[in-house]
Amino acid sequence: MSTPNQLNTPIRITTAAEMRELDRISEQDYGIDSILLMENAGRAAAQILLESFPHAGDQTEILIFAGKGNNAGDAFVVARRLMSLDRRVRVFHLDNGSQYRGATLRNFEILKKMKAKLTPIESIGELEEFFRTTNGPFTAVDGILGTGLKGDIEGIFYDVVRLINDHVEEIIALDIPTGVSGDTGAVRGAAIQATLTVSFGFPKLGHFLPPGAGRRGKLVNVDISLPPRFRKEGDKFLLMPGRMSELIQGRDRYGHKNSFGHTLLIGGSRGRIGAITMAARACHRMGTGLVTVATWEDCLDALMAKLPDETMSVALPNDPNEIEDYRKLLSNYTSVVIGPGMGTNPAGKWILQEVLGGFQGPVILDADALNLVADYKLHDYLVARKHPTVMTPHPGEMARLLDVAKESIVEDPVASLRAAVARTHSIVLLKGAATLISSPDEVLYLNHYPNDGMATAGSGDVLAGMIGGLLGQRMKAFEATQLAVYLHSLAGDFAARKLGHRSMTAPDIIENIAHAFQDLRNPTEPTIPVEGRAQLR
Repeated sequence: MSTPNQLNTPIRITTAAEMRELDRISEQDYGIDSILLMENAGRAAAQILLESFPHAGDQTEILIFAGKGNNAGDAFVVARRLMSLDRRVRVFHLDNGSQYRGATLRNFEILKKMKAKLTPIESIGELEEFFRTTNGPFTAVDGILGTGLKGDIEGIFYDVVRLINDHVEEIIALDIPTGVSGDTGAVRGAAIQATLTVSFGFPKLGHFLPPGAGRRGKLVNVDISLPPRFRKEGDKFLLMPGRMSELIQGRDRYGHKNSFGHTLLIGGSRGRIGAITMAARACHRMGTGLVTVATWEDCLDALMAKLPDETMSVALPNDPNEIEDYRKLLSNYTSVVIGPGMGTNPAGKWILQEVLGGFQGPVILDADALNLVADYKLHDYLVARKHPTVMTPHPGEMARLLDVAKESIVEDPVASLRAAVARTHSIVLLKGAATLISSPDEVLYLNHYPNDGMATAGSGDVLAGMIGGLLGQRMKAFEATQLAVYLHSLAGDFAARKLGHRSMTAPDIIENIAHAFQDLRNPTEPTIPVEGRAQLR
């Protein structure tokens, strides 16, 4: 059973280069020899393989595929460990041994002395002949490239990846599936379709970013005895339930509505009042004491007919000469959400400028507010703010904010996020199956809770309202953003369980916010038992 401390253990995420540097520091500064790290990795992978597929090597033949570098060395350790347990193992290696060095070479030599079934692959015909003439079933271990990927998979490596995917159903990838970039999740030409991935030390960005995240299967991360200080020294972490539970604020049982803040939500326009309605309903569910919605006068009545009875309303001024009264109103609120369904007309521009320049509190920019920033180049207003700003773009909105092609956002979301934070001095969350959140001090959190049911109209509006509700209760902006993102995902998961991924809608997320709060107050996963193993989503 997990202890509270284990549940709160931060899960650091690294790039491939950062992980190599940690390995180097471990060896040079701490004397932790690379062969020990490799042994720990291979031993853990072999154990997890047999726990996951207890029939492997008994009812199936285990095929170990070793390429080059340390990934091959890890595979050799897995082979030796499984052989020692009398499992049927065959090793295919894509190097004749002449390029193996250090710990990898030592483990290769051990296998030769143990009379392992070692088969070099010099042409793809040899492997094709094996699969044509040998009866399965098979369990495969992918130790071909791992995070050592430097370009597109091609030549014999491409063919080997294709054959493994075609002929093996149970595939265990060591560290990361061959062909998936550890930094961006990009699939480089071809990639192993793993059933299970065992990552070593710390999980990599590519484990969580699409499309590569879809190639890893179940992900289990294992400690390989790295120095404990490494866990907290990074700048990228995975949102964990224990930490999120700690962020839920206690409530004053003797408090009144004004004790819990007052959130203003600005948005909606003719034919587009649903977005701000959902944002307001979500805001109420977060525990904000008071909620006011501001929209254009010509759609105020239609909006009020859709809002909960407890919601207050105010009409937005269409004339810049009326801005003085509007400016005075801003001082009544503890947070402002602006953008859902608002439109991008010139009146919206100067209202946004007034909020950014005049409101002395946290502001959440969503949807059309982001488009207004991009269209009218209002980035300097964000930089000049003395109070927190939270921006919630999806990749298309992020591309417009940075004035780049959407493809560049998708190809390297982390670099894009860093660029947006640097340009706006804001907290930025980049929405997607894996949501990335970064603050001006450049700490990045990743929320990995993939749920295709949340790819539905209004899901982002709900999230904006949730963030606004927490900020209205005077939470710290970066912590409120993390908590809202996590609760949003958790509520979506509850909705999907009840209704199915196809049938759930954004209002269903709102209806499950209460269940998400209740669940998060008593987190029970992921378990991190002895030897620092963590099964991740």
